[in-house]
Amino acid sequence: MIATLRYELVRISTVRSTKICLALTFLLATGLAFLVATPQERMDDSGILVPAPVEWLGAFGFPLTLSAVFVSVIAAQAIGQEYRFGLIRLTLTAFPDRMQVLLAKVTIVVAASIVVALASFLGSELGVTLRGHPVPPVDATGPDSTYFLRAVVFVVLWGLSAFGLAGVTRQTAVGIAVPLVSGFIVEQILTAVLRERADWLVRILPWSSATRWFESSDPTSSGGLSDLSLTVGWAALGVFACWVAALLVIETAMFLRRDA
Repeated sequence: MIATLRYELVRISTVRSTKICLALTFLLATGLAFLVATPQERMDDSGILVPAPVEWLGAFGFPLTLSAVFVSVIAAQAIGQEYRFGLIRLTLTAFPDRMQVLLAKVTIVVAASIVVALASFLGSELGVTLRGHPVPPVDATGPDSTYFLRAVVFVVLWGLSAFGLAGVTRQTAVGIAVPLVSGFIVEQILTAVLRERADWLVRILPWSSATRWFESSDPTSSGGLSDLSLTVGWAALGVFACWVAALLVIETAMFLRRDA
């Protein structure tokens, strides 16, 4: 297993797009965080323009969406690239245990996703620091206790979904495009149409559920115990995790049974 992990680590670290995605993650997170944390003005009840609270938390959360896209590129290539160029035969010749190969790939994808998430956080921290807010201002909304953990889980699950799709279809582009198009276009349209008609269906859509990772309380709650016990962000990630798990099960079955 160690040899397989080393092989996958060398492969993913020597692919040029991995380094490009990591660099872009850091640079774009820095720039976006700087812009998001720029002071704004809002009109109070008396019609006077007053300084608006700094979007300090948004400076970390907003760039993470682009970071997830970069993760999908790395994750999809972890298996789709080998199918595209016929290298999967060489991999399976060197390491005949297919389950071991798949586990090594999943492990490396998870590790790469965590690295990208941390690079995004570092870029955001640099951006808000350059903007003059290394820590949340007094009037800004600060992160809750699990905010950054949920962010990392979101990026990891997004990467695994891209990996699963690329493995099932043997197409790198599918692993990158489907989460992006479905999560930010198709499912948003379905949400607008079905919100008042089938809200239960809206709540179990995969990638749009994942994009709700940052929510820390139930906005529809009327108070009481549910305010303390229900965390929408974790629940949304749980729904997405079920979809990802199902996708990985299908990929595993196909990877173990079909020809290379």
